[in-house]
Amino acid sequence: MFYKEFLRVRNFFVVFALVMMAIGLVVLLFSGHAKVSIGDDSPSTAQAEHAATADKFGPGPSQVHGTGIVISNEPNEPFPISALLAFAGLVAAIFATGIGCGLACENNGHLEIAWTRPASRVGYAARLMAVDIAGILAIFAFTVLLCLGVIYAVGLQHYLALDPKVGAVLARFLVYPLAWYGIVCGLTASVRGRAGAIAGFSWLGAAILLALLDLKMPPVLHAIVKTLNYVNPLLYGNFASGDEASRHIVQIGLPISIAALSAIAVVGIAAALTQWRALEA
Repeated sequence: MFYKEFLRVRNFFVVFALVMMAIGLVVLLFSGHAKVSIGDDSPSTAQAEHAATADKFGPGPSQVHGTGIVISNEPNEPFPISALLAFAGLVAAIFATGIGCGLACENNGHLEIAWTRPASRVGYAARLMAVDIAGILAIFAFTVLLCLGVIYAVGLQHYLALDPKVGAVLARFLVYPLAWYGIVCGLTASVRGRAGAIAGFSWLGAAILLALLDLKMPPVLHAIVKTLNYVNPLLYGNFASGDEASRHIVQIGLPISIAALSAIAVVGIAAALTQWRALEA
């Protein structure tokens, strides 16, 4: 009964994987097999980040608070495996946003057929979500393997280092795309016909929420924006490596990030299941 969803996720996975492989091929063509130093003083290789913001938390000195991926290495310094996991988590989060509209696709012209299945509404939706989550984990693993393949192909494998927090970083960036999936599912489970636009603009809305933290607003508005950011996955998807990177971003602790992202994923999925159960064909 979930074969249709399997085909949808498989097709999206194939397209996504081909795009990633094309990007990897471009990297190989431009890098060649010459000796390469990881990181230099140029901004393009010193950092890679997808969002940043600043916030003042109550009284006291201002604290820079950012979210993103920032990597900085001196030449010939080890490159942490955690950086690959962070990048794979970001890629998987984009993938999760794209396939998070599964229930909305069922709503759009297929609901009458779905209700005839020999399963409860919640059970049917849960099976669809299980297929989606399997696809998200698969694209995460694919991205890690692809990055490792590119690194080995250009002869930089001896720079890879297994940093001590790799287990916690892996946990964070496994639940990071699941949090995005939960957000998109919760927003689109009862929507028909415009779920794709909602999913696409979810990243823009999350980035705007972070940017608003840095603006001077009345205390009430600032409190509202700050509260909304507690359920913003971008707030917890940060990673920094190296002393230079630490100056670009202040990280939220790994245990807090893992717990918050897990809670966002669970609440979003639960909200989607609740909406699905209440739908009328």
